[in-house]
Amino acid sequence: MSLPNVYWLFNNTANDGANTGNASGGAGDASSNWVVIDLTNDTILFLDDQQTDGDPDDGTKYPVIIPDAGDLEAPKTFVDDDSASIFDQVPLAGTTNGEQSGGDTRYVFAIYFDGATAGIPTLEAWDDDSHAAADDDFLGGGTPANSTLLAIATTNAAPGSATWAGTPLSGTDSRIELDTGALGGAKNLYFNIKQVIPSTFTPQSDSAIVLTLRFLYS
Repeated sequence: MSLPNVYWLFNNTANDGANTGNASGGAGDASSNWVVIDLTNDTILFLDDQQTDGDPDDGTKYPVIIPDAGDLEAPKTFVDDDSASIFDQVPLAGTTNGEQSGGDTRYVFAIYFDGATAGIPTLEAWDDDSHAAADDDFLGGGTPANSTLLAIATTNAAPGSATWAGTPLSGTDSRIELDTGALGGAKNLYFNIKQVIPSTFTPQSDSAIVLTLRFLYS
């Protein structure tokens, strides 16, 4: 069993359909509505409703506003597409508490493996790409249950609720398994993700948080 090639993708349409572009390396095709994420240059962004799909990547961003009371789900989700220099919206991300087409949606983000694994792949979030700590305020400030990033695996089924709760992401202490077992061969794994900001949150500047895929192979 050799190291499989892995591709991260996002669905930039409101069509809740699976990635069908596997023959071209998981890159998606015209019918699948999926776009490959450049893991070196692209960034996932959770922004305010003032941000618009296709806005130029010119440094202007509208961050989520901390609510006066209760919790607020980030209204919109984007991928900062470096090659196109635009903010490309992910309309199906999140729940109906956001302001796009999220909800009981299954085919939002995908990770395509072109081969088998020796264990269940997991999705994690860390302070940065050193993977040394998950103490950023956005990840709960040392309390994983308080992380503002919440995700749910949708590889085998939709969330089952338009207002799914999800699992807080914070290091290895709080993460999600993307399937029910090791992969026997090529496969797409799917997940949905949202950011929820509480009224007690302290204003922050941009962070270098990274989403991390962990898996075993032999």
